[in-house]
Amino acid sequence: MISSAVSFIVVTSLTCVSLGLYLLPCLIGCTRRAPDIGAIAVIDILLGWTFIGWVVALAMAFRSAPPGPPPPVAGAGWAQHFGPPASRPGSPPLVIPPRRPADQEDIGHPSRPAPWVG
Repeated sequence: MISSAVSFIVVTSLTCVSLGLYLLPCLIGCTRRAPDIGAIAVIDILLGWTFIGWVVALAMAFRSAPPGPPPPVAGAGWAQHFGPPASRPGSPPLVIPPRRPADQEDIGHPSRPAPWVG
């Protein structure tokens, strides 16, 4: 019983260490704020098993990052402002009609057959 628990702990530890080494380029790229972290992750995850792909991802992770925080992307939503988007002139306001109570809904009502879709 104890030997099976010890072997489980050893196998789990080796799996975690191996996974950490496999994803090391991604971890380094995130901590260094490397440019193109998405490309690093894709190369590491898909081609890391070839060792050449892992080395390429590691080299990309060690590229020098520009100083300071990354510049915001124009039109990226959250990077610009919070809140609802500004309405354009001439466009009607968005009004969502109130939902009908459940007793008035006709979806799945036994007296009305479902519409035929062809």
